[in-house]
Amino acid sequence: MKKTLLSLIYSATISALVLFNHTACSEDKGPAEENFGQTIFEVEPIIFEGIAGEQTAEIQFVAGAPWTATFTSSNNWVDASPTQGKAGDAVITVTPYSDNKSSTLRKAQLMVLVDGSEEPYMVEITQKSAAQSDLEITGDVNEGIMTLNADATGSQFTGVLEITSSNKWDIVTNENWLTFSKDKEPQDGKETTVRLSVTGDYNKFTAPQMNGEFMLQVPGTTPITIQVKAQAYCNIYEKDVKKEKETERVTYEMVDTLQSGTFQLTFYVESNIAWQLDEVPEWVEIANGLGIATNRKEDGTLQTRRVGVGLLVKEDALSNETKTANIFLKDTKGETLKEIKIEFKGIGNNFLQHDFAFPSYDPLGNDFSFEAKAAYINTDNQDDYWKKIELPFNIKTSVNYSSIEDAPFHLIMCNANNGRIIKEEVHWATLRMGDEANKSESNGIFTKEIYLTANDRGDTDDMNGLTTPAQMREAFIFIVPKSVGFEDLFINGGTTLKDEYSESFSHIVQKQDHNTTYILKLDGLENGETIYVPAEGASFAFDVLDITTDQLTPQLIRLWKNGTTGEWEENQPTSNQEKSITIDYERDTNTGMLKTLILNVGPNMVTSNRGFRYKINAFRGDGYSDITIFTFDIMLK
Repeated sequence: MKKTLLSLIYSATISALVLFNHTACSEDKGPAEENFGQTIFEVEPIIFEGIAGEQTAEIQFVAGAPWTATFTSSNNWVDASPTQGKAGDAVITVTPYSDNKSSTLRKAQLMVLVDGSEEPYMVEITQKSAAQSDLEITGDVNEGIMTLNADATGSQFTGVLEITSSNKWDIVTNENWLTFSKDKEPQDGKETTVRLSVTGDYNKFTAPQMNGEFMLQVPGTTPITIQVKAQAYCNIYEKDVKKEKETERVTYEMVDTLQSGTFQLTFYVESNIAWQLDEVPEWVEIANGLGIATNRKEDGTLQTRRVGVGLLVKEDALSNETKTANIFLKDTKGETLKEIKIEFKGIGNNFLQHDFAFPSYDPLGNDFSFEAKAAYINTDNQDDYWKKIELPFNIKTSVNYSSIEDAPFHLIMCNANNGRIIKEEVHWATLRMGDEANKSESNGIFTKEIYLTANDRGDTDDMNGLTTPAQMREAFIFIVPKSVGFEDLFINGGTTLKDEYSESFSHIVQKQDHNTTYILKLDGLENGETIYVPAEGASFAFDVLDITTDQLTPQLIRLWKNGTTGEWEENQPTSNQEKSITIDYERDTNTGMLKTLILNVGPNMVTSNRGFRYKINAFRGDGYSDITIFTFDIMLK
């Protein structure tokens, strides 16, 4: 029986280790006792020739505990024995029992597990090809099969082999869809490793999956055959994220998803080749506004993930009639990859569409908001148009009506604070019918002019009294079918809007009434009162008892006692004093309203001849001067 050189060298190594341990130990401890519990495993990879013959190899090691050995994957060409043993010296014999008739080398891994060891010990076992040449092939090949993968453009499929030989070799093939490129030419009499690139041209594919072959041949020897596979795919899914057991879907319905009267559908295309949507019917438009749907980017490469395609029914094509069509995903050759059936079943009785959206800014760049009262608007000033307390918009329905009471829709207003929705229904705006001359009907769709009217401040029509005239007020407003109530806007009775309403609202703001009476009442501090502070400073908290606006600006004034007259005079505070004497606000976490006013006075800020005065001013809106609504002094205790 023939042993590999590896086993002979390793036997000598083990003998040297045993001799060294014997001479290094004391007389009281022998080598077996010294090595007990220690595993010594220093094994090189094993390489067999392609013809099995009588080849064999031994894996020799010292096990510190009982052990087992097993291959990491099934194979039909190599055996190992024994597969278990006790602590101490161990030998595993490895034997190939079949020839490697494939065109490339094949590998297996033997895993040795020693009880108590955290990691397994691995031995790599390789058998060369039995071909009658010295070609050694590695790279994108497995069991003689080379799989080509699509490149970043989706027009070519590529793979690479590394071929080592001391002979000149040639490529033989009849496949016209394959091309080959070497980084250097092989040479006779000199071992050379050549990097061979294999490319499949998609424009020459005759089927989505191409199968072919080519041969590598050293003159005068049996050629090595390499099988080649390349898979082009283009699949359509309902979701943009891969899910288990998902199936392709090629039939879609155009549906009204956001209660906005926009009928649409979305599907997602996963592909490793370039595609473009084609033959889109005239009543459909692509949602991206570009008029084209493809997975090819501007630089010519392809999107690496699924590409979403959104389709809309054109506004002038909306009707009660059912429409169907077939659209196609086509490749760069103009051939159909997928046929998709789409259907629009008509608008239905719940159709509702409007252009109810107000500008965020006026022509001068100011935040847009309704004026507090109609009387404050100067009809001769064109800029005041943007301050109107009512604005028109158009609404389309599938039901004809002559009054707001008979309309198939209604207005819902949800309170807001600083652009944040608060789950409280308010009633300070209404809808009214517009000009009858502006109505129209087409294809069963009725278009009418409607006005949104914000109430004059005073809040006589704010039925639940959630706003005050001296406070700017804002709301999220929804125009929905009458069958939808306030609670229906939210998920499971919570405070989060449902998806169909989270993008189908408008946000409106109305200014406060600058002629109103402004009130601020604090618990424990009267208007005009003096607060006495010790020299080391202090903090004071005053709860808010009543307030008409929380748009407040505190103004700090330094009081200086005139040594001649004995009168207190007002002066501008220094920057250090403004940092050391401050007012903080604590707000209600639910409503955002001012809850507590906190005064902080630093040490040594107040002396016998120096005090301070706070004036709390209320903002009354653009173009109006602020007014002082509360004052208190700070003196030495």
